[in-house]
Amino acid sequence: MLNKKGYVEATTAEATQWLEMSAFDDLKKANTKSYQQIMYEILNLDLPIEIPIIHISDKERETIRTKEFVKNLNHKKPVLGLNVGVGTKWPSKGWPIKRWQEVIEKLGGGEYNLLLLGGPEEVGSIKQLKHKYESVIDTGCDNSLTEFAAIVDLCDLIITADTLALHFATALDKKIVALFGPTSINEIELYGKGIKLFSTEDCKCFYRKYCRENVSCMEKISSSMVIDAVTSLLRK
Repeated sequence: MLNKKGYVEATTAEATQWLEMSAFDDLKKANTKSYQQIMYEILNLDLPIEIPIIHISDKERETIRTKEFVKNLNHKKPVLGLNVGVGTKWPSKGWPIKRWQEVIEKLGGGEYNLLLLGGPEEVGSIKQLKHKYESVIDTGCDNSLTEFAAIVDLCDLIITADTLALHFATALDKKIVALFGPTSINEIELYGKGIKLFSTEDCKCFYRKYCRENVSCMEKISSSMVIDAVTSLLRK
């Protein structure tokens, strides 16, 4: 709420903590609670925290089912979604393209369906990966948000940074390999369905749009770490 002077003012101790975290990155970095837990406490809701829900209409599902790339799926093999983009707000959250190439080379032996996921900002990188690797399937970069969610729902497992596909995958109860660098790893709740990966070194550019380091904390997440996480989740 706004106080008499027109400044934002929290109304409870729980809300004050969240307001301070939004202003001071050191407090946000030290936080150990998930976003959902914080919101539940602010609203005085009872635990446990419920999994989020997203509704995908039959029309949107049918739109995706009729796309050409779906015909190329081998339904006897697991479907892995490789979400290569993070949008334009925080490019520093992205996993380097060379790491995606390494993962594709290790996973592209015919054991899986490998779906490339992205939006308009990822047209170039997806075109590059598709041109280099015949094993990957381009799902298109011009899908609506709910159509994109329907594509995520085709997948058994999603590999993604902290971005939209992660939240869709959570709501759709997918297995997730989540890659974290300059954003809060503790705020994201995977409800026991995923594995969070991060560099063993602290991020020096926490919540900055661009990384200032020669080697970013995201780049320090190796493709081997991701492969091990994929293998572990698919065994469950």
